[in-house]
Amino acid sequence: MPTRRFAILTCMDARLDPTRLLGVPEGSAHVLRNAGGRVTDETLQALLLSYQVLGTREWFLIQHTDCGVRLPDEALAAVLSSAVPMVVVPAPASFSDLTKAVAADLARIHQHPHLPAEVRVFGYVYDVRHNQLLEVQPGRRLVR
Repeated sequence: MPTRRFAILTCMDARLDPTRLLGVPEGSAHVLRNAGGRVTDETLQALLLSYQVLGTREWFLIQHTDCGVRLPDEALAAVLSSAVPMVVVPAPASFSDLTKAVAADLARIHQHPHLPAEVRVFGYVYDVRHNQLLEVQPGRRLVR
């Protein structure tokens, strides 16, 4: 069980250590990873399961600069379909404006009909060059 009662959704990029970024010891958080740290149907299901089974009460969404999946959607779809022909690529998987991507994913979580009222959701962009974790609040520009 995550001792701090929170879940982190982030990118599968090996440069990211989400518990270190948040300053908590290993085992403190339920960590979910996917390409780009995007909110998908599957990650929403996993977050809800994390709440129901593991007791998480705070969810952290962390996307980052210099992400390897920051290809145009068409290019990403071409790469995936040529590598694994049976893969159905959800659109959009890539993103050109991290602030908008995080804000859109936060909105997707908040609009989910089964989002528990007591769960608090936070969104961040991790700047890998400056080692900064910057909070994204919908409707506001990211400030460095």
